[in-house]
Amino acid sequence: MVKDPIRRHEDAVGAEAVRRSTGRGRDEWFTVLDEVGATGWRHPAIAAWLVDHGVDGWWAQSITVGYEQARGMREPGQRPDGRFEASATRTLPVPTDVTLSWLTDPELRARWLDVVPEVRSTRAVKSVRWSWPDGARVTLHVLPAPGDRTRLSVQHSAADGDAIAPLKEEWSGRFDRLQAAITEPS
Repeated sequence: MVKDPIRRHEDAVGAEAVRRSTGRGRDEWFTVLDEVGATGWRHPAIAAWLVDHGVDGWWAQSITVGYEQARGMREPGQRPDGRFEASATRTLPVPTDVTLSWLTDPELRARWLDVVPEVRSTRAVKSVRWSWPDGARVTLHVLPAPGDRTRLSVQHSAADGDAIAPLKEEWSGRFDRLQAAITEPS
């Protein structure tokens, strides 16, 4: 079972972390954004305004998502363009080249993945893009993690917000199977 599969920004990012990292609390940023009319702006414009006002890029994106959710401009799990997307992350105990082989080699992939995707593209030790049999888009990002490990994340497009929790649950199971396959003695 996936713990807290869909969380609002304020449930995922602590108020003290926002203040410590940006110099203002979430509500203070939201008030300033309301004053400048940001409810009428698109996501990139809000994030750019925050960066122009001294907020680090990652935090600008985070505050923008929280603001959009708080003002009814987007739902949890919804992308700025209106589409929905489920995501999951796992740190695997192997280097990125090993992880990438389990994503790109059809024989290895069949040992853990319960679907046969159409491979759209692969970027060496960066990402793999698949089309799912139902037409959904799936992107896996492969990033190095400390200790010669891999941080693997997936974004899976969803029909609507109700599809996110089941997709997160499915990916948690898939990542469990991948981790077991990778670490199984040869």
